[in-house]
Amino acid sequence: MRSASRIIPTIAMVWLVGLAGFLSRVPAARADGPPSKGVVGFWKVDFLGFGDDELAIIQIEDKDGKRSGKTVSVQKQALGNAAELVMEPVGSDAEAVSFTLKGQGLELRFSGKLARDGAGAGKILGTLTLRGEPYPARLEPTKDEAVGERKASTLVQQYLLAAREAEPKVKAQKLKDLIKKNDGNPTVHIPYTDLLDSAESAGLTADEVKTAIADWQKGAEPYGSAWTKAVRRKALKAISGHKPYAGIAVELAQQVDRETDGQASLEDRAAVVGLLARAATLAGKADLAKEAGDRSAKLEAQLDEEYHRKVPPFKPQVFKGRKDGKADRVVLMELFTGAQCPPCVAADVAFDALLSTFKPAEFIGLQYHLHIPGPDPLTNDDSVARKDYYGSAIRGTPSTFFNGHSQAGGGGPMAFSEGKFNEFREVVEEQLEGHRGATITLTADRIGDVVNIAAAATLAKKPEVAETKKDGETKEGEKKDESKPRLRLALTEEVIRYVGGNKLRYHHHVVRDFPGGVEGKDIASGSGEVKVKLNLADLRREIEEYLSKSAKTRPFPNPLPAVEFKDLSVVAFVQDDSDRKILGAASVPVKVVNP
Repeated sequence: MRSASRIIPTIAMVWLVGLAGFLSRVPAARADGPPSKGVVGFWKVDFLGFGDDELAIIQIEDKDGKRSGKTVSVQKQALGNAAELVMEPVGSDAEAVSFTLKGQGLELRFSGKLARDGAGAGKILGTLTLRGEPYPARLEPTKDEAVGERKASTLVQQYLLAAREAEPKVKAQKLKDLIKKNDGNPTVHIPYTDLLDSAESAGLTADEVKTAIADWQKGAEPYGSAWTKAVRRKALKAISGHKPYAGIAVELAQQVDRETDGQASLEDRAAVVGLLARAATLAGKADLAKEAGDRSAKLEAQLDEEYHRKVPPFKPQVFKGRKDGKADRVVLMELFTGAQCPPCVAADVAFDALLSTFKPAEFIGLQYHLHIPGPDPLTNDDSVARKDYYGSAIRGTPSTFFNGHSQAGGGGPMAFSEGKFNEFREVVEEQLEGHRGATITLTADRIGDVVNIAAAATLAKKPEVAETKKDGETKEGEKKDESKPRLRLALTEEVIRYVGGNKLRYHHHVVRDFPGGVEGKDIASGSGEVKVKLNLADLRREIEEYLSKSAKTRPFPNPLPAVEFKDLSVVAFVQDDSDRKILGAASVPVKVVNP
């Protein structure tokens, strides 16, 4: 799920749930002009969000003034072996069409109108809504009986090449050329978004940005008001946070705010008002910023309340205890995830549920955030270094390790979270029946911005030492094996509120730092201790500098959360670097001695 640009992963991840990437059809023969009776006839359903994806061939009929429809052929990769077509009322407009395609695990709602002039004449242009998000789509009259084969989108391939350009000005020009070359193709929303998002680094003037937004909106109009409004929201989000365009963002945000009515979801309303508050603040419009900020706070509080009520969407049962009364192993789970990663949702929610299922003496969770598939402000140098430690065992996000070994990988949407939880729980309960390979004592206290950590570890079994004969003499002190036990520390923040692309609002046990270094301390002698005095002010500055540097190459899609360091804990664990096995772990909350 890696990419050279943050634009493609964020928007494509949703579509990849139903389709298999940026693919489209091989053009097939079709009839010219509109059907003889308005919208009655055979139509190809084309999704234009990420290329030219032919989804289905449908037939629309009119019997005794009542419109009906059925599917003739469907794209199996998207809709399964069959799909139901449910026509919906459109009022008195005979040239409007609205229906829902219900496939295997995927539901798409189309709404559009027959175009009588322009490049789309004879076609029905509109939008297909996928999981609440509208994308451009069209119906084309056809004589074909089956959907065509598919091929990669040329436009998307050319965009990916342009997006890899390191020099901002050169990249911007390539994006402009691509947009001009594909004038009238609604899929240009991909390069348009990237162009606006990187406009400041490319040195685009406010007038150039304003013109680009106006041209983008004009090109969207043939596909209806839903797509035109969506384009305005995309443009607003792209320029949000860029001070040179704050005035443009305020005007755009006010327009989007006015057209976001009560029918919009609470999440959509909160997002728009939040962008308005951000733009007004950057533009120096204090009164508008306060008014929008107050509204945003109320909406966000409602969303938080709703989130806590619905997540997790199941009730985890508390662990009743080990079967073996002598078993004392602690299970340390490490989750590599990303706030921009939709497939990480199931794993993240299952991880959170484990924290309320087991006691800290049974289960400890560490959550590392990575810039996969998009920029994540909860990432830091140490979380990236930890990913590198596991090397090829991590092929993307989510990745899960239990006591140092990769198990129960994969994720999915929220609906998969209970199944993922049960999978994780089975692994944890099985490992709890074992015995720890190291005993750890750990203390952590905080005085102001200084955290004092003291950890000591003793191996249950010292690395074996043997007598080895060399040149006829006995040489002592050489190990039989390659055991390399090391004591490591991790500083975690128990709860961080940040809404990324996967819509999760809270992230738990997020690793902020490895005090004393990610390499840890060698305890091959059988025991060892680590004492660290960690200055949180220095750590905060390091994190902010890291994020500032990261944003220059891959800007963050949303405002960054404050680095607050609330509710901290320290985890100490012993890991054998020879086989990555974790021998023991302990966790303590950081005790605040002097707030």
